[in-house]
Amino acid sequence: MSRAANLFAGASAALVILGLLLSKFFATRQLMSVTWPGSKATHVIGCEVPCYGLAGLFALFACAYALSWIRLSEAIMAWHLWMSLSGVALFGLGFALLGHVAARNAVRGPSQGALLAVAIGMFVGPMFFLAGQLIFVVALIRVSAGPRY
Repeated sequence: MSRAANLFAGASAALVILGLLLSKFFATRQLMSVTWPGSKATHVIGCEVPCYGLAGLFALFACAYALSWIRLSEAIMAWHLWMSLSGVALFGLGFALLGHVAARNAVRGPSQGALLAVAIGMFVGPMFFLAGQLIFVVALIRVSAGPRY
């Protein structure tokens, strides 16, 4: 099994553990409401649900890389992993900090440093994640369109 597949599996396990910890310690206090576009229904989910979804996604890539269903170079797999993982981590930290800043009932507004950290996490994190997916898709197209021996 390649190093990237092991790292994807490790990231998946870490996200499951994070989800379990979030559900254990923040089950009643931290909830998110989700409204789908074009729908009037609102669903309330726990903060651990995105962790489980991302853990499943990382586990699928670990399985696909380990079984050689996706044959890419080790460098491309590493870039895909680290760009995806750093994007998820930045967004998660920005989202958590946004929840912390919004929950504070301060007379003065939040500091500029806190707002900058929220902005970096909420906007740069998804850009890192999308860049990792773009690297993966471009490499997959190049491998699929290449010569077959």
